[in-house]
This record gives sequence, C-alpha cells and structure tokens, in this order.
Amino acid sequence: MHSCSNPYLASPDFLKTAFHVITAIATPIHAFGFYCIIRKTPQHMNPVKWLLFNLHCWCILLDVTISFLGIPYILFPAMAGYGLGPIESPGLFFYLGVTFVTGVTTSIFVTFENRYFILFGESSAWRYFRKPAVVLSYIIVPLYYMPLQFFIPEQESGREISWALLDCIPELPRDGRELFVLATNLKGPGLTIFISEILPIVQCGTFVSLNLYNLTIARPSGMSKKTIQMQHLLIFALILQASVNTFLFIVPVNAVIYIVYIHHQNQLLNNLIVFCLAFHGIVSTLIMIFAHKPYRDFTLLPVKYFRPPQPSVSPGVFSTSNLAV
Repeated sequence: MHSCSNPYLASPDFLKTAFHVITAIATPIHAFGFYCIIRKTPQHMNPVKWLLFNLHCWCILLDVTISFLGIPYILFPAMAGYGLGPIESPGLFFYLGVTFVTGVTTSIFVTFENRYFILFGESSAWRYFRKPAVVLSYIIVPLYYMPLQFFIPEQESGREISWALLDCIPELPRDGRELFVLATNLKGPGLTIFISEILPIVQCGTFVSLNLYNLTIARPSGMSKKTIQMQHLLIFALILQASVNTFLFIVPVNAVIYIVYIHHQNQLLNNLIVFCLAFHGIVSTLIMIFAHKPYRDFTLLPVKYFRPPQPSVSPGVFSTSNLAV
C-alpha cells in the first residue's frame, strides 16, 4: 500500500501542536468562566447558577480529555487511531471523551428542565417524575458507550482489517505508538451513536419547547411583565449556549458517520473533525460569557472604562448643524 500525500495540516505533529495551543488558550478562558459563574451571577439567575457551573465542569472535562490527555489522531474510514497525549491509553480516553459529551448534553437537558419546573411545573404531574428522570439521565451517562468496551476486537487482527480499509497510509506518529482499533463491525458504534444522539435531543427539545410555549403563548398570569421579560432573556441566552454546544457535537459526529459510510479517506478532514471537537470548550465558554448579560457586562467593563466619554448637550441648546433649512 502506498503512502498518502501528507500535507503538514494532515500530520500528527500539527494535531499535537494545535491542541497544545488550544489548551494554552482555553485554560485562562475556562478559569474566567468559573469566576463569572461564582462571583458575577446576579440574584435573579441564582436558580441556574450551579446548573451553569455543572455544565461548565462537564465542558472542561471534555476539553481536557480531547485536547490535552487524549489528542486523538483518527484514521477514518477505519474505526481506529492513535492517542498522541502524554498518557498512551486511547481506548480509555475515547470512552471518557464520549462519556463527557453525553454528560454535557444531559446537563443541558437538566438546565432546561429546572427552568420549566421552577417557573411552570411545580403544580403539574411532572413533579412526581422529575427527580427519577434527572437521576436516571445521569446514571446512563457512563453507560451509553459501555457496551462498546466489551466488543473491542483483538488488536492484531483488528489492525490488519483496519489497514485494509485504507486506500493509502497517512503519516504515522514517530514515537512507536500502536494503532488502537475500536471496532471492525460498524453496527455496534452506529447503534450507540444513534441512541446517544436521539435521547438527549428528545429531552432537550421537549423542555426547550415547554419553556418557550409557556413564556410566549401561555403567558402565566402569576408572573409580572418584568419577570417574564427577564426569564425570556435568560431562556434565550441558555438556548443560544445550548445550540452552540449541540452544533459542535452533531456536525463532527455526523460527518464521521458520513465519511465511514461512503468509505472516504482524507486525513486533513479527519484532523479538522477532531479539531472542531477540541475547540468546543473555548467556544462554549465564550458563548456562556457573552450570551448572559451580567457576564457580558462584567467582561466589557474595561472597554467601557477606557472609552472616551460622549459630550453631553444641555437641554434647550441646539447645534446649528441640526437645523434644516
């Protein structure tokens, strides 16, 4: 089998360097996100303060796993690849990575469920089911991808099958690491991905819809106009934050499904897919900071401080430039 044409962007060296840069940029941004949640959350956002904290923790765990500990160099269309991180355990970090993805999506569901229950559902029949539903949702987070661990093939034969699936040999790591094969039969991974996508989408979609319906159509009589407006802003900020998180998961995951299905090999595209997942943490934290007005105002304080003051115009005094003849 011949070697692929290997531009630098398709190489493992580029992936390692890019992920180290991402980690260096992400660390202070994540720390600032924690500070905003803990110290700058206003009173009207207190019910979601620790929910945002929980979601932020899951995002950081995912970010650290992918961009620092794991650094996956994946050889699609084969379900195989290398771990380029400081600890060579690609099977473990694959499991942790996908588990943290489901942790993020479950935390998004819990955040919207909490908003619905506090604002509209305390007297509904949902109050009898919500705690078991939330607990069960977190229990199954580590279970989504657990069955795959029992079907990881014998690695020597798995490597032979995986190399045969490739049209050419991409540039490989130079430190003698072994190729890790997750699966040679695609039915197991396909079914697992389908379940781990559909269930959180149904959960999140249901409670986003219930929140929007009650705020915009039902308009509960017990809430003042100001309270409804504040909840509108909070819900829409949460929707924006959740939409970006979901987009950065769904697009790469479904790109992988498509690449494997059509049996297309492009190592540059493989690196780009993993890069998008690694960039998720930075984007998610920035969206959280700028989508929620209290955090955004605090972040932009230096800009407002150094902005030159606008000249004031005394009442009754008009500039001649404003007079039209």
